[in-house]
Amino acid sequence: MVAKIETALLWLIETICLALLIALALAVIYSTTMRYLGASPSWYDEIASVLLAWLTYFGATYALFLRHHMSFGGIVTALPRRAAIALALFSEFLVVGFFAVVAWYGNAVLAVAKWDSLLSIRWMTLDIVQSVIPVTAVLMIIGTFLTMPRALRNAAAGIDTDHAEIEQAIAEAERENAQASEKDDTK
Repeated sequence: MVAKIETALLWLIETICLALLIALALAVIYSTTMRYLGASPSWYDEIASVLLAWLTYFGATYALFLRHHMSFGGIVTALPRRAAIALALFSEFLVVGFFAVVAWYGNAVLAVAKWDSLLSIRWMTLDIVQSVIPVTAVLMIIGTFLTMPRALRNAAAGIDTDHAEIEQAIAEAERENAQASEKDDTK
């Protein structure tokens, strides 16, 4: 059940990232074309900034769900099993605590931001723009809890996922290199 929720949320976040990336690319292409034609849109700078900020926040959320964020896995794997689990658990709760504070204060900012708007698009209030902060903070908390069991299992097993991925990539490259040299030898 947890894996299905994680997969669904990951798909949703990925879709949002893709939509934001496409919208940003289209806005840049449109603006560039219109500037070339001498009719520069007034809204471009603000919208591009907002789209890039949203893409950054949702991209960071996506990276958290995949556990591709900065970590110190080498330190955890160097510790004895109990200490590794304790440190991993402590770091998980630090992450949750940090994003809880971000969500709380991000939500508090929305009450103030609703009275202000973008300069070029008056109907878009800053609470809409700033809503990405508490939304992604809550998603990051959910992502941390959903992926925490896997992180704790890796800490208990002494697996550093960064090194494991590097070793896997090296093994795949060596396998491909061996296959390519076999094909060259048969020629």
